[in-house]
Amino acid sequence: MENLLQVIQSNKFSKECVSPFTKETQLGNDPTEYLWGGGIRILSPARLVTAWLTTIDPLMNVAGQGYRSTEVRDKTFDLQKEALSQLRGNRKLTKAKMGDALSSIKPTTDQTKVIAAVLLALKQVQTVCFDTDTKTFWTMPEDWRAWSSSYTTLWVDMRCEQMLDWPSTSPSLGQWLSDRDDEGWKVEWPTAEGSYEDIKARAGERGVTPRALQPGVKPKKEDWARALGKAEAIQHLLRL
Repeated sequence: MENLLQVIQSNKFSKECVSPFTKETQLGNDPTEYLWGGGIRILSPARLVTAWLTTIDPLMNVAGQGYRSTEVRDKTFDLQKEALSQLRGNRKLTKAKMGDALSSIKPTTDQTKVIAAVLLALKQVQTVCFDTDTKTFWTMPEDWRAWSSSYTTLWVDMRCEQMLDWPSTSPSLGQWLSDRDDEGWKVEWPTAEGSYEDIKARAGERGVTPRALQPGVKPKKEDWARALGKAEAIQHLLRL
């Protein structure tokens, strides 16, 4: 025993402790590439649920593939049970759609949208799913005027193989959409509702002037509605 104590005392690290793990501590799977200022993390398994678990479970970035696969499988099963129990009577999220999407080994784009809708309804998690090759994307919620700054937002590629990990806070969705619009991405802005006079008055209050689809043609109601819908969406998102 005395020899053991001598060995311990001779160890210069005997009084040091391992630093506690925090959410800010990055171990393994560190981003080496960046997109729009966010580090690109590999998702394995390639699923939206993996991205969600990465934001709430630090071990998803530290543990091996076995742990990640098991967690994704178990948490997806739990999510499916909760969804089938809590989200009844929803026309868009039917029992069949949720069951098929959450039980699929390789979800399709439509099934991933269903999973995103479930995460939004149950976990207050928003999603931005993008494709830099085709310059297209989709979001959940689909109406950006319903976006909330108090919710977590997942930024994933269209195949759910990668997610963006921001060094501090994620960018304003309004600014991100505006930047993508300028770069030629397909951005389908919401359309304002109301009478022609109401839409035109609201647009005037915001200093919005529409541009007709055909040069030289006087802007129509749909032109005013598109311009106002875009302005309202950006204004809402920039306030978050």
